[in-house]
Amino acid sequence: MRIGAMNDPQRDVFDEIGWFAENGFDYIDLTIEAPATATESTPWKEVAQAIQASGLGVVCHTAPYLPIDNPSPLVRQAALDELRRSVDVAKIVGASVCTMHFMGWPRYLSDAEGYEFYRQMLEILVRHGEERGVDVAMENGVDNKHQHKYFREIFQRVPGLKLLYDIGHGNLATAKSMLREYLFSLNDRLVHIHLSDNNGVGDLHLPLGAPIRGGLNLEQNIQTLHSFGYDGTITIEVFGDRRLLMYSVARLKEVWAESEG
Repeated sequence: MRIGAMNDPQRDVFDEIGWFAENGFDYIDLTIEAPATATESTPWKEVAQAIQASGLGVVCHTAPYLPIDNPSPLVRQAALDELRRSVDVAKIVGASVCTMHFMGWPRYLSDAEGYEFYRQMLEILVRHGEERGVDVAMENGVDNKHQHKYFREIFQRVPGLKLLYDIGHGNLATAKSMLREYLFSLNDRLVHIHLSDNNGVGDLHLPLGAPIRGGLNLEQNIQTLHSFGYDGTITIEVFGDRRLLMYSVARLKEVWAESEG
């Protein structure tokens, strides 16, 4: 297992790289997002040099505000263009994985049309990544109603697409964690994990074990990852006071070691 965390796009990216290296992280989950790490204004070659000098690995994460679900085809095209530029950034900084969000599709499209929309978009993006040696991975969103079915259909249509599974997202408005269901279907596509806690209602990015009720069964989720043979990158998405992030890192390491034993 390798543990990383996401930079704050409001902070200087070079300071962020230094902080993650000084605090023992294995990699930075580099969010390509305005204002401090926007595609068009960041000196990416210098960022690449700083990451390499720090000894950190890197995974890239596209901005959550790109409107790939917008009703306007022109707006969707612009969002796709920005996703392709983000893959270019991943290539420059040395990331082998660039992740993106699943946001559904315009309401006027049927499910079949939505699948076709994602197939066309993702084939372009995945091919763009393959030409640059970068895997494109799609992250499950916060709305679990029908989402697992959507992922099965989309991934079947786009063989080169990889999976970023967010364990916190899979704990929202569900009777149990969705992790096992996704891995039964898509374990061969899994390349990255995001982890944070919540109350089962909102995507709160809480420290591990913080919720009074409705929170993650961390031990069960880690055991599920072990049972499917996962031993890769896990980004802890706990924002705000970084003492809480460091507590969550320690807690994950503790539970992971207990699960291995």
